Amino acid sequence: MVKDVIDAMDGYLAHLSKTRGFFIDEMKNFFEPAFIKEGYRNPPKFGEKLYILIIHDAAIGDFVLLSCAIRELRRMYPTAHITLMANAGSLVLGEYCPYVNEIFHNEQRYDPTNFNELYTWNVSFAQNFLQRHYHICYAFIHRPNTAMLAYMSGAQVRVANLSEDVLGTFTLGYDPNKSATQFDGNTLMRSTIDGLMTHLCSMYAYGDHIVDIHLSFVDHILGARTFNREIEIWYSPAEFAQAKEFLNPARRPVYALAMGGREKRKHFPPEKYARLVEMILQEDPTATFVVLGAGSDDENSLQTFKENLDEKIFNGHVFSLISRISYRLSAAILTLCDMYIGNDTGIMHVAAAAKCPVLTPNCFAADIAHNRADYVRLFSPYHVPSVTIQPAHALDGCKVNFPYVPYGCHEGKAHCILQIETETVFKGYKLLKERIAKKNIEPLFITD
Repeated sequence: MVKDVIDAMDGYLAHLSKTRGFFIDEMKNFFEPAFIKEGYRNPPKFGEKLYILIIHDAAIGDFVLLSCAIRELRRMYPTAHITLMANAGSLVLGEYCPYVNEIFHNEQRYDPTNFNELYTWNVSFAQNFLQRHYHICYAFIHRPNTAMLAYMSGAQVRVANLSEDVLGTFTLGYDPNKSATQFDGNTLMRSTIDGLMTHLCSMYAYGDHIVDIHLSFVDHILGARTFNREIEIWYSPAEFAQAKEFLNPARRPVYALAMGGREKRKHFPPEKYARLVEMILQEDPTATFVVLGAGSDDENSLQTFKENLDEKIFNGHVFSLISRISYRLSAAILTLCDMYIGNDTGIMHVAAAAKCPVLTPNCFAADIAHNRADYVRLFSPYHVPSVTIQPAHALDGCKVNFPYVPYGCHEGKAHCILQIETETVFKGYKLLKERIAKKNIEPLFITD
């Protein structure tokens, strides 16, 4: 029975509706008696099956970078029932994940700066978890609702990561005399993580890549040793066979090309990609380019690319799969490609997981100061030969070091990235071929 917990959820919602002020201790005063009464705070008995919840709330690229942590948690808990909560895009890749027992779809639809709306949405979703009586929740947090869901799941142990330099610097609640919408989502996220988790893992202390941060849950919270730090991508045998059929007529080398992506500030111009293809073909006339979907603006990017490329080259060397295949099939195709050339977006990390070397123009300038971590390196292609090209300097308006986004280019369109010349990307292409030949997986960053 979970009636007392559901009553606590409803009671706290009624309280919020009257006060419009959120304080962590007040929330716990509603929930903890119910959790105790319903047995959620009882430690597992010897031999009892463990129930573990993994919450991930970000996009596909971030999910790929989490794959190793999911695998390592399964290694640490071989007999546990593990639930994964992820958004729609990540579910596509997670469907064949061999390390979880079940997956919940979490499609977040709320204003993250409005706590009342966020909490109301969480009430409707958290009830999915209560029947499981989770013992442990590992929360990989990008948004404030993740900390709330971790707590409202009833999990006795709740683990998350947080940067040390923000702990204790934000209040653990809102001023009840102000509307919740007057507080930014960043303050909300940091205060809720600090107040609602039982264990916090220092975010930037365990390596210079986000994969190392994810694995710090295993290395430093559990005190275990991670033996395998490789990221993974999952697809079916039928999809791999289909990928080989798609590429069967292609001549070698085969280069994957991705010109779209969710964030338009990361879009290197398609006309420059067209010029890059011409330059590569001058050096390697047998190359084939397979165009894969990467997110927004794929069709428009392809059209511009085609308009700026010689028709014979397009028809003889370019093979577009945009809107023709699934994201998971794209992953299978990338395992068969000799190089990924494209934007810094989710499919770039899929390529790295598929052990496909990566050449990528990046919109974030090399001269931007960083408060806590260099995000270009933190989210660089992982454990594959790679070359990343950055603008040397941020353009005006992008030099501000925002507290939550400690890197440059804050435009909603291609901006700082426009400074990168095609000739520099071609230089990166030649450098990457050298690194592939030497099997050098240390990431290389060059500026323009």
